[in-house]
Parts: sequence; C-alpha cells; structure tokens
Amino acid sequence: MVAASPRYDFLCFCVAKITTLKLLLLFTPLLILACISTDYRFDRIDRDQSVALPLKFDGLYGIRDGASVKVEGRFVDGNDLVTMNLDLYLRPPAEFRSGTYEAFIAGKRGSGSVECPSLIFQGGQTALPTVGGVFILKDEQNRPVYRVRIPATMLTRRQIR
Repeated sequence: MVAASPRYDFLCFCVAKITTLKLLLLFTPLLILACISTDYRFDRIDRDQSVALPLKFDGLYGIRDGASVKVEGRFVDGNDLVTMNLDLYLRPPAEFRSGTYEAFIAGKRGSGSVECPSLIFQGGQTALPTVGGVFILKDEQNRPVYRVRIPATMLTRRQIR
C-alpha cells in the first residue's frame, strides 16, 4: 500500500473544509427563516404563564407623516375586540415612542398602556412602512395583561384615531 503524500492530505483537508463552509452558508439562512415566526399571536398573561386567545388579527392601519408613524392594530373574535394604538418615531433605528390599547374581551372592558420590547420596522420614503414586533399591553396598575406578537406587516392606509 502506498502512503498518500502530505500535499494530497492537505488538499483533501481543504476541500472538506470548503465543502463544510458552503453547506453551512447554504443552510444557515434557511434555519434562521424556519425559526422566525410568521404567526400573529395574542396571549393573555397569567403570572408566569401565557395562554393563547382566539383573537384573529384584523390588520395594521396607519399613516406616516415625516418622521412620525401612527399605527392602529386590531384583533377580533366575535364580540371580542382589542384596538392597539402606537406612535413610532423614525430615526436610525426606528423608535417606539408610546402606545395605548382598549379591549373588550369576554364581556369585560380594559385599557392601558403598551410597551414594545422588540420593534420591527422597514419602510421607505415613498411607500407605507412595514411594522411588527412584540407588544406588551398593561392594565391601569401597570401590570402586563396581554402579549401580542406581530410579524412584519405592511400598514394599510386608513385614518386612525
């Protein structure tokens, strides 16, 4: 049996490394895309647990005025309705300024403030922006009551309150 030369061993090693790198570069974006949730989700927060509510996403509506974007999000299920109003300010990066919500769920009214620990914003100068993220709806005592996850969604033009 003839021993392989060190040059041949090195060449095989390099080809194996390049092939591994190509596979990694090919599958990493696919893995990332698979992990990104494209579902709208509305959860009620009960202490340390969250329970998904059957509210359906009705859309994001809004208008851009210079560096300011006003957004209204709506979730509905039968007689249940949650309206979320957000104020965003455009600078690098886009900034969540404030938010409020009004809810009518299971015959009970609620309202309060909105916090945004994770904002997604994509938008050009000539088109309506795309907005998404995680939004925490708090009651009058500043306790988290609901968590809303919205994937990047293009705003629909509509006058909002």
